[in-house]
Amino acid sequence: MKTFFLAFFLVPMCIFSQNDTIWTKKNHLLVGEIKGLSKGILTIETYFSDSDFEVDFDEVKVFSTQKVYLVFLTNKTRLTGKIIPTSKGMLQIVNNGELIQEVDINSIIAISEVKQLFWKRFSGALDIGFNMTKSNNFRQLTISSLLKYSSDLWNFKFSSNTLYSSRDDNDRIERRDYNLTALRFIDKWYLESTVVYFSSTELGLKSRVIPGIGIGRGLVYSQHLYLLTGAGINYNIEKYSDEMLNKNSTELKFITQLDLYNIEDFSLFTNVAMYPSLSEKGRFRLDYNLKLKYDLPLDFYIKAELNLNYDNQSVVEGNNTDYLFSSGIGWELD
Repeated sequence: MKTFFLAFFLVPMCIFSQNDTIWTKKNHLLVGEIKGLSKGILTIETYFSDSDFEVDFDEVKVFSTQKVYLVFLTNKTRLTGKIIPTSKGMLQIVNNGELIQEVDINSIIAISEVKQLFWKRFSGALDIGFNMTKSNNFRQLTISSLLKYSSDLWNFKFSSNTLYSSRDDNDRIERRDYNLTALRFIDKWYLESTVVYFSSTELGLKSRVIPGIGIGRGLVYSQHLYLLTGAGINYNIEKYSDEMLNKNSTELKFITQLDLYNIEDFSLFTNVAMYPSLSEKGRFRLDYNLKLKYDLPLDFYIKAELNLNYDNQSVVEGNNTDYLFSSGIGWELD
């Protein structure tokens, strides 16, 4: 989204039912309803504009809210409460009339309203890509989706990446990757429970179902990046085109995730997960994801994404790697 460089706005506070305020470093005042702070942009809805204003957070001196927000700090802690400025330019986090903590504005990375209505806690995205050539009657369809539920202590996420490809001189190719994740936040740490489904005709894999648990922690959290790491244990249930190869196994999980944002309208997300096996000698798997996104108006975006899966003991001899590169246009629901 484009960031608006704001002129001076002074509006009587009494006309707003939600009189959140933003004071900029140039002593400009905005009054309305703050929608949130994400990726260095503080968004506020005002009565005199049909569209929200987006303020560069580096230009904000202080702000206040009337509703309860989830506040993310640079020290990786999460606080819940209303935000009230002090005469010394600090910000107080207050919940049910009790002071939780007083913080400097520079220590705030993001804020997200704690929605009171259940359905308002959901967000999502959907993007589609399609390729077609006359040669060999080639057709390829890629579909990606995301559905997310967020609260102050819990986060549930479902994501999917699907590929269908066909051409006259080759067998139909299908690839499905579904992931359901539940996170429980505890101070600077999180507990994770996951269920993953993966299938690939390229690897001769009819289905791989992986329930797992883990623990992790954010290492770096700033206005431009978020870096986390985690570890856990998985149980693999694998079924192949040749039923004689079906097997179950146990493996460790080590993950590192990096999210770069607030780089104009670009964002970059990458995740690498390594799985050394505990029950199969010498087996090692790796999953890698890289996503580049460019934001467009009206919550649309352009995306390019790479998903790679490696297994050094694949049942298809000489074919240890499968990957999906997709690009397309999508839409986000916040």
